[in-house]
Amino acid sequence: MRRLVWAAIAVAALGACGGTTLTDGNGGPDGGSSSSSGGSSSGSSSSGSGSGSSSGSSGGASSGSSGSSSGGSSGSSSGGTGRVPVDHRPDDSQCQQPAPAGDCQIMSGGPGECHADADCADAGVNGRCIESMGGAIYCRCTSDACAGDSSCPTGQTCACHGSPYTGGDGNACVPGNCRVDADCGPGGYCSPSYQVQGCGGLAGYYCHTPTDTCVDDSDCATSTSGPQVCAYSTTAGHWKCQQQSLCP
Repeated sequence: MRRLVWAAIAVAALGACGGTTLTDGNGGPDGGSSSSSGGSSSGSSSSGSGSGSSSGSSGGASSGSSGSSSGGSSGSSSGGTGRVPVDHRPDDSQCQQPAPAGDCQIMSGGPGECHADADCADAGVNGRCIESMGGAIYCRCTSDACAGDSSCPTGQTCACHGSPYTGGDGNACVPGNCRVDADCGPGGYCSPSYQVQGCGGLAGYYCHTPTDTCVDDSDCATSTSGPQVCAYSTTAGHWKCQQQSLCP
């Protein structure tokens, strides 16, 4: 009888102490600790997942923003063929501006065909007396041969007085493959090209292309033969650095 009572007391004591932790080798304290550790690991994994999600989202947004900014900046600054040339031609409105007075400073009796604008009254529209600076300085007459691009034959552009490389000459029709920037396509530029043969001057107006090796004179170095200029090559079909011609 006593044995039965003691057995009942022992069973009750074991139940009160949480008998499930004392079952067998697989369900002993290590198993319980493993279960607890597994729960902790699961919590840590959840935390890691949250961190990963945050990092991924932030990284993705940052990358997307950077790409958008870079694309927008590149598109707005470069246009269709690269950076904007120093000299380019959006329209021919400059040709309609009043012609500047002649700049001849050589007194009467000096070299040249004229010494004042009045001497060029019969030279043509807006006749003026200007200084020519080739091998020697002398004065000659110039006038406006065109009032705008529409005054020139197909395939030619009206180079307006005051344009680069015109040397004080009046409006004149020159060759080229464009008249205004729009002729060169979206974001394109039509620029005056220096004449690398002879004594220089304006060769004509040409579109910049994706194959250009220069945009402005600043892209060209000075060689052992002298300074180079960025000019359009009709042979190559694009702009490139070429030797500047200088009169003796």
